[in-house]
Amino acid sequence: MSGVPFEELTGKQKEVADSTPPTMLVLGGAGVGKTTTALWAARRELTDHGRLGRPVLGRRVLFVTFSRTAVAQIRSRASGVMTGIADSVEIVTFHGLAYRLVCGFGRYVGIEGVPMITGEARTKLGRRTVQDGTELVYDDLMPLALRLVKTPGLIGDLIRTRWCLVICDEFQDTDDAEWRLLQQLGLHARLLLLADPNQMIYGYKKGVSELRLDAARSRPGCVEFVLPPSSHRDPTQVIPDAAAEIRWRRFDTEPVRKAVTEGRLVVYADVPDEDTDRGRAIAEQVARLRAEGHSSIGVYAKTNLDTAGLSAALTECGLEHVPIGFGEAYGESLASMVTMMQFASGEKSWEDVRWSLGVVLTATVRSPDPPPVAVAFRDGIDLPGLLGSRLAVLRASLMNASDALEATEAAAAAWEALGFTSGRRAWRRAGRTLIALTARYRVGSGEVLNQVAASVARIRDESFVELDSGDTGQVQLMNFHQTKGREADAIVLSHTSNDWYGRGGEPYEEPSRVLYVSMTRARHKVVVLLPSSPHALVAQLLQHAVHPDWFLV
Repeated sequence: MSGVPFEELTGKQKEVADSTPPTMLVLGGAGVGKTTTALWAARRELTDHGRLGRPVLGRRVLFVTFSRTAVAQIRSRASGVMTGIADSVEIVTFHGLAYRLVCGFGRYVGIEGVPMITGEARTKLGRRTVQDGTELVYDDLMPLALRLVKTPGLIGDLIRTRWCLVICDEFQDTDDAEWRLLQQLGLHARLLLLADPNQMIYGYKKGVSELRLDAARSRPGCVEFVLPPSSHRDPTQVIPDAAAEIRWRRFDTEPVRKAVTEGRLVVYADVPDEDTDRGRAIAEQVARLRAEGHSSIGVYAKTNLDTAGLSAALTECGLEHVPIGFGEAYGESLASMVTMMQFASGEKSWEDVRWSLGVVLTATVRSPDPPPVAVAFRDGIDLPGLLGSRLAVLRASLMNASDALEATEAAAAAWEALGFTSGRRAWRRAGRTLIALTARYRVGSGEVLNQVAASVARIRDESFVELDSGDTGQVQLMNFHQTKGREADAIVLSHTSNDWYGRGGEPYEEPSRVLYVSMTRARHKVVVLLPSSPHALVAQLLQHAVHPDWFLV
């Protein structure tokens, strides 16, 4: 809907875009156009409700959301609505906003310079200082941002008065800290809060509940709007209607039967749990979906461990795909490559290189603990066999590099040279970035390595909080919770007999919402793969299932 003219908005959407109460709570289901409506509200706010073709001097709008994926989606949709005024709209995640505030004003709360973020992988493997300056863990950002925005006097006023309108996407999933930050910003700015209770899937976050909507309603002057059902993602409404029935645990109603009869919802039973067989089943489905003309396909599974196993199986099948949710691996791959360059120049030790490789390995594997090879790298344990030999060859090639470019090339090739398969895509992407940076600074003045290291440090930290456009691809693999904010022509939902959805039973409130969110990502088709004994959450779908034999040949 990015190119929808204002005149083509529905009456209710126009009403939202032109309303000016201090707080607006806008409710609507998946795909009804909440984001487009909010973008038009931003444009109307900036241009004095359409009377000007440019932003009013000094007016700015903040659009804040949760995931970097959602930021990418919003920016792509904003391109049509924000023509000529995009520089006046800041679209960020909550943590991206917090990081910007800490970088800009951190000295007022004791943070000197640009802080380095210690990510999950470094925390698991054990911290090791790799640069001078302040180190922050990811969870430090929001508390620091709140301290800054509450700072009395000039600093707090500067932050609070920067925006005249603050838009929050997925408001139903805000936790206590995020809500406090919104309320502080709302002391000056108007708040536009977009929500759908049926997409409340982050119940593990502190304070996430429908009480958050009541808190918004209790703000002075709050006006509530409800957008009518009308999916832009699936204008036929077949998939959204079927998903809504399933969300409310109704599996044998006319909307569900219609989706099955029309081939928009296809359920397969008796799909094995074993990753290799399931990977073959998914690869076969992807081939069928492509033959039907679907150009983008999402493959969704229960957990990160499930997706990691499926990713390896799909790789064995030769299916090119993008695993989502490993953004940290990209930034850490860049950092590891720079460490190799610094080793080649004599600035870092070989122990530093081994530790950095262990961090990347930890970032590419979703588990509570670092993988054994990463621990061996960290602890300096000799690695016998082929990996030990390859590591020795890498060390020699770095030591013998004649200049920064040769060291860069050796570092960029290191992952495949060591024989690692997980994280290969992130390493390749990082390698392309590093080679481009080295080439850029090589033709300039100053020391190449210092300039490259400074750029990589910035890119690495921003990869935690800013837009990551590197996870594009025709086939994307992710867990169910990561589907929010995404769209695809067709999706494949992979369920196994080992899936666990907590100790609760019917009506499976949050798991049903997760299922609803996952299904409504599809524009045209939903394929569900079930084992012979699926979890009760989806077991009733068996009544619509066919039994596949296409992958057992």
